Amino acid sequence: MIRTVASFVVCWFVVFGVALTSTVAQAESPALLYSLRGHDRWVLSVAISPGGDWFASGGDDQTLKTWNLQTGKALNTLRQYDSAVTAIAIHPDGKQIAVGTWDGDLEICDAPSGKVRRRFAGHAESIMTVRFDPSGKYLASGGADDTLVVWDAGDGARLLTLEQGNEYDVTTADWSPDGKRIVTGDGENELKLWDADSGEEIETLQGHAETVTSAAFSPSGQQIVSGSWDDTLQLWNVEKGEVVRTLRGHTSDITAVAFTPDGLSIVSASEDKTLRIWNAKTGQPAAKLAGHRDSVLCLAVGPDARYLVSGSKEELRVWKLR
Repeated sequence: MIRTVASFVVCWFVVFGVALTSTVAQAESPALLYSLRGHDRWVLSVAISPGGDWFASGGDDQTLKTWNLQTGKALNTLRQYDSAVTAIAIHPDGKQIAVGTWDGDLEICDAPSGKVRRRFAGHAESIMTVRFDPSGKYLASGGADDTLVVWDAGDGARLLTLEQGNEYDVTTADWSPDGKRIVTGDGENELKLWDADSGEEIETLQGHAETVTSAAFSPSGQQIVSGSWDDTLQLWNVEKGEVVRTLRGHTSDITAVAFTPDGLSIVSASEDKTLRIWNAKTGQPAAKLAGHRDSVLCLAVGPDARYLVSGSKEELRVWKLR
């Protein structure tokens, strides 16, 4: 059930007036700061603000919430939707949040108030990933309709439609640090590199044995890390289009991956209920973060690499990386 629902939520996928609570977690790990309660179902997506002072979370309970990163205090329930909030991204200005839902709705809302600034129409099915480009001028969204769409984040114009070229969903996407390339992953176990200006496919990366659930560029743009249902992470050389190394250690599906901002470490989340930190240069495991009682479906690393946020069933955890 987890694989068919929760994992696809990473790829695909309160009630007003109810008080949210946060509690300082017991010392299960020296890195754990807070265990936060507020979502009453699965937490499907998290994002940390560019300033590193707050973060947002979206869930299967159809809500978008914000939290103080340093204290763990719940700030606001910004929006309540008609379906699960499956993907979120915070604009580089820290004032806007892009939100994608299970029903295929896509919008940008105001971060402090939750007021909708712009709605986008075009996806026919569930949205699984949303990402602003580094400049904040463009928004990419991918979903179950086998497409990644690049939008003008300012006026909502549809600029590019990238066809994945198979009958599988676009499960993940990320922009290169210079904004010139986009990487996507899909249910056919592939990653694709795209020219962000022309929309032309640059290369297909093959190496995973099962669905690719998450992918991220390194801060240098020279590498990509990807996670899959095959329980592995793959580290790719972008220019050569080949696997540099395979990272093994998780015992179940990988659900989310990210580089730390300095590029020295990789963080991964899994249905084995743990997060792991890896040395990005050697691929060797550096730490294992345990304590979640259910599958960990999403993660976000802060801009200064001090904090890590992870989401699971009815729970968010804030970890101190450094």
